[in-house]
Order: sequence, then C-alpha cells, then structure tokens
Amino acid sequence: MTGGDRRVGSTADGAEDDAPLLTVVVPTFRSAALIDGALASLAVQTWRGFEVFVSDGASDDGTPALARGYAEQLPALTVDSRPDDGVYDAINRAVARAEGSWVLVLGSDDRLHAPDTLARLAPHLQRATVDVVYGDVRMMGPNQCGVAPGQRYAGEVALPGLLRANICQQAICYRRTLLQALGGFDTRYRLHADWALNLRAALCGPLQWIDLVVADYAATGMTANAGDPVYAADAPLLLRAELLQRPHDRRLWPLQRYLLRSADTLRRGGRWGDALSLVGSYLRLRLQRLQRPGR
Repeated sequence: MTGGDRRVGSTADGAEDDAPLLTVVVPTFRSAALIDGALASLAVQTWRGFEVFVSDGASDDGTPALARGYAEQLPALTVDSRPDDGVYDAINRAVARAEGSWVLVLGSDDRLHAPDTLARLAPHLQRATVDVVYGDVRMMGPNQCGVAPGQRYAGEVALPGLLRANICQQAICYRRTLLQALGGFDTRYRLHADWALNLRAALCGPLQWIDLVVADYAATGMTANAGDPVYAADAPLLLRAELLQRPHDRRLWPLQRYLLRSADTLRRGGRWGDALSLVGSYLRLRLQRLQRPGR
C-alpha cells in the first residue's frame, strides 16, 4: 500500500481533536530489521501528547506493515510509504503533514532513552522561548565522535563549536514553524542536511540545551560514518550568506573571522574565486561594523 493512513488517539489532556505538542518523525527505508526498537520505545512513553509519523521510502521488506502493527500502542500514528529522494526528503514530507508544534527526528535504528523521556522533555518545550531545544544522546556502539559505547554525548554546544561538529539529530526538537521558515532540510546535502539546518537555526537565534539524554543513538547509519562533500564545500558560503543577512548582530561578530580561515582553506584547495569572495565579504562586514552608529 502506498500513500498514508492515519490513526488518531488521545493527546496530553485526553482530547482526541487537540493537536499534539510533538511530532516524532521516523524516516525509514528497508528498516524491517530495525524499526521495532524505535517504535517500541515510543509506545512505552508515559506522556502521550505526541504523534508518530513513519515516513517510508516505498520499502519492499515489510517495513510499513510492521510500523502499522503499532497502531494500537501509539497515541497517533501515520505511516506514509512512497518513493522519495532520500532520508531528508522523507523527513520534509513528514514535517509538511505534521500537526505537532515541535518536531523530533528519530532514526529507525535508534530509540528514546527511557519510558519517561518525553515526560521530562515536554515541560521544556511547553515553556521554551527559543525555536530549538536539544539534549544529549547515549552512544550505543563504536562511533567517530570519540565517545565510548554506552557513554553520553555531547553537552551544550557553543555557536563556534557548531562550525566544527554537529549536534546529534536524535537529541534535537525543532519548532515546526522554524522548519517551515527555513524551507526544511536541504536535500542537496545527502548526509548533512541536518547540520546545515542546525547552523542556520543557530545563526538566526540562540538554541537551548537541556540536561537530558533524549535518545540512544546506534551510530550505525550513513550520516554517522561518512562525510558529505557537497555540504563541506558549501559550508563556508552558507556561513557567509547568513552573516551578511545579519551584519549588526553582535552575537555573530566573533564568527566573522571564520570567513578568513575558510578563505585560506579554499585558497589552498585551488578555489581562488570563492576564497576572494569570502575575504571581500569579511571586509564588507568589518566596514559595516565600523560605520554602525553608537558602536
């Protein structure tokens, strides 16, 4: 069966027609051997004000049927199975139909950390004044982050740190209106579209870290074990574009020097045009700072 089917259940206050606070998106493709763990971790949550959207890429291994088997155990479940253009396209498709005010993406090989995870997370979302709230994950296997299996990753990430390493996707809740405003995940980046979106979100406004392990991260997916050369090539230009949009935001002034560092890297890689463009943008931003009244 292609397309979507929906089962609506109760939300936080028991009313069937109230929109959920949170949409948990589970992108899948041939995930029949993995998805039970993810959905079971959702089914046992003690707080029920969430919906689940399984966005499947037309799997032929029984994944959609396995997901639909959780209809009685989950408060509100949508299973949508159709061809897509990769994991971020699947996530964008789910977000477009989501009803929650917030969105959390959970990999099919990951799981929420504990039965009370969402009960502990929900109050932070309800009173948040920012558009991104994130916690930590527990690494469940060997990984490229230098964290021993079973240990916690990674704590609060300062904005400069986000230029060097991403926040783990399974620990992040986005306000749905932010995802809409940013145009969702950029599908040009096959593996690091979440990193690109997180960087843009952080440049738009502060992110809030909470002291909570949100998910157990398998660290077995492609994004955990491979690079994204398209994103790596675009990242300095993405940063430049965002900084040029906010030349008078003092919070971002320390990041302007990264344009020069990136320009040097691009020069050494033979990308002279991009390097000179970054230097020019840096000088323009510095000039705007000097000309700002009352600086």
